[in-house]
Amino acid sequence: MNLKPGPGVQLGFAAEAGLTLRVCRVGREPLIAEDGTQELWCEDYSGFSEIVPLPPEDLDRMQKEASRGFLGDLAQGLRPMPRSTDDLRWYDRGLTEGWLPAHRISMQGDEEETIQGPWEQFLVVGVTPAYGDGHTPAIAQVILQAKDRRAYLLLEDESSGEVRGAPQSHSWWVNQVSSGAALPLERPINAEQGHRCLVLRGGERVLSAHTYRYGSPSEIQEERQQQADAAQRTAEAALRRGNTVVAELCISKGLRALPSHPGLAALRSRLTEAPHP
Repeated sequence: MNLKPGPGVQLGFAAEAGLTLRVCRVGREPLIAEDGTQELWCEDYSGFSEIVPLPPEDLDRMQKEASRGFLGDLAQGLRPMPRSTDDLRWYDRGLTEGWLPAHRISMQGDEEETIQGPWEQFLVVGVTPAYGDGHTPAIAQVILQAKDRRAYLLLEDESSGEVRGAPQSHSWWVNQVSSGAALPLERPINAEQGHRCLVLRGGERVLSAHTYRYGSPSEIQEERQQQADAAQRTAEAALRRGNTVVAELCISKGLRALPSHPGLAALRSRLTEAPHP
């Protein structure tokens, strides 16, 4: 849970970086029960291992090494803020392996206020939230800016006849970019009805023309197919060399790009059924 002062919310103390409240919430399991009865007050929860898909021994080590704030963020489904060298090491691993949760963009302003207009009056200036593991293609939600004013909005429906959404200020846009909750495009592009944004390499601070594709659903699907086909070819070459580790990594990457790819699914089954030495 993150606390920010606002109407009706006064903390009464200084909320420094790293503050994490541990709350009982349906669907979240307490990480470690300290000085308690070892009994959970809420029986309806999902285990931490389901939220962070790591082997048990790695989960144990992370809970011993990482800071409480880092672990608390993960338990709440937030992209954690590294607070120590160990935190940064686990964050880098999560970015590489793709198990970090997405940044959550923060909305502000009057929910009843809306901005709307024809598509040609808007520019695509950025995308949110996170982007797979920073290397695997992922569909991103688009952030638009009105051409005639410094107003931004998070696009909810790319197929709608007109752009419509809650307007956000320029300071909101700057805050989202600075916090890592949104990535700006190197150059804004004209918004198109029915188009989606596929981020190919989302680890960059600014998305250049080579790190994303903005196109129709059929164009996006074709790009994902090409990424999965390339992963299959690399995996097959690795298997011919007897390198199953590289093959498994390529298969995982390809299936994240296109989960329904039959060739990669067959390779995964083949590796799963193969006897271990």
